[in-house]
Amino acid sequence: MDTGPSTSSHPLRPYAVIPEAGDWSLGSIPSASSSRLPPSSSSASPSIRVSPPTNRYTSTISDLDHADAPAAGAMLKAFVTSSLLSFTGTALVMPFEVGKTLAQVQWVPKEGLDNIVQATLDEIEEESVEIEDENEAEAYFADLSNVSQPGFAPPTDAPPRPTSPSGYLLRSGINDARYGTKPEWVMPVVVQGGVWDMIKTVGRWKGEGWASLWKGQLTTFILDSIVTTLQPIVLTTLTVIFLPSSPLSSLPIIYSPSPAPLLLLSTISHALATIAVSPLDLVRTRLVVQSAQPLHRKYKGPYDALRTIFREEGGVWSTYFHPNLFIPTLLEGILRPVIHLSTPLIISRYLLIEPSTSPLSFGLAELLLGTAGLLITIPIETIRKRLQIQSRADFVRAGRAGGTGRAWRTCVETRPAPYVGVVEAAWRIMTEETGRIPRRRRRSSKGAASANKDEPKEDLGLMGLGVGSGLTQLYRGLGMGVGANCVVFLLGLVAGGGEGTGWAEM
Repeated sequence: MDTGPSTSSHPLRPYAVIPEAGDWSLGSIPSASSSRLPPSSSSASPSIRVSPPTNRYTSTISDLDHADAPAAGAMLKAFVTSSLLSFTGTALVMPFEVGKTLAQVQWVPKEGLDNIVQATLDEIEEESVEIEDENEAEAYFADLSNVSQPGFAPPTDAPPRPTSPSGYLLRSGINDARYGTKPEWVMPVVVQGGVWDMIKTVGRWKGEGWASLWKGQLTTFILDSIVTTLQPIVLTTLTVIFLPSSPLSSLPIIYSPSPAPLLLLSTISHALATIAVSPLDLVRTRLVVQSAQPLHRKYKGPYDALRTIFREEGGVWSTYFHPNLFIPTLLEGILRPVIHLSTPLIISRYLLIEPSTSPLSFGLAELLLGTAGLLITIPIETIRKRLQIQSRADFVRAGRAGGTGRAWRTCVETRPAPYVGVVEAAWRIMTEETGRIPRRRRRSSKGAASANKDEPKEDLGLMGLGVGSGLTQLYRGLGMGVGANCVVFLLGLVAGGGEGTGWAEM
């Protein structure tokens, strides 16, 4: 008697049910689970139920009609939380930004050079008001009376300005043995110690205080938020226009087989975003550098600063496209992203170091190349900030009140004569300034005992960095940039430990 299964089966797979030739239909195909069961476990023939084909995108969209949409309150809460975190992060780094900016714009002339610059400035002003005949005199004083109202009277004959024993002009305010007497809103010269020494000086000086380390924080937060949002939008727009059919446009630049177009578009997007927010960057620099004393503060806030600059210095067009503002902005907007984006490409394509196989070597190479890039970007940043604090209004440059605002008072010493452009500013910084400053040093007890009683216990000596060249002034903030790169390198090692990188290779 035949006790085997009623349907044909393979001798090596006795439980696999093979339908007859005439039963090959979609409804009679046995499922994977039922084919492994003996025939006696099911009374019906093994088969699967196939639902009619559907479009998964259509069904997903239809399902969204029944799903709960995200509440507006949750979205608002997420936005507020993100903004607070970003604002807090800006507050943490703002003291270092303030210290770096003040160190970069501070003017430290060589011995006797401040008199030469001041004399040159006086000659320029005298030449600019030369009058040859009576008609020009009448026109000059008519224009002067119209421009200077209120708060400024035409200059009259005055006695020569007094000078110190060393020949420096005397000004009311703080007494300085080397530079004469400085205004009360100008801090002492700070060079040694770099950014950290500048931070301590700002906090301890009575004219500024610790709160001055957060000058321009709101403007910096707004500026960073706009750039972070605007740059990806510009990059996406450029990619859609110039690379519409490229399947590799969404890949990171380091993994793209043809990175040149993506690198070019990314650089252009960064440059356009930098130019778009250049007035806000100008406002931030002015707010950081201006005196914090209410009597000498010119701008009340970012909005007042932007409105005053538009009104006094040529309007929106001049604020964007004046050569002293547009050229350094364009240079920084191009050089900084090119260096940052091309660094991984150079390491991967030319040094043949991959981040997945040699993360420590890749991080060290990135640290070295990033530090080398600072040698290019720091001077451009310094020149740009010095040109930003240089007002284009004549009465502001002359240091007097008039027009629609107060005189421009900076909390650090700045060059009295304006720079003509980027190249001239770089040349003046390297040839006029120095890395040596006077610092008080106390005599030893034995020297003080043997000294004459009339001789002071303190004297002034040049105890600087040993560098007399102005090249040092052109690279203020370099140490802070190198320190930031080192912190990023260490954080990259810690973050990469989960993938067997970083610490494992070390």
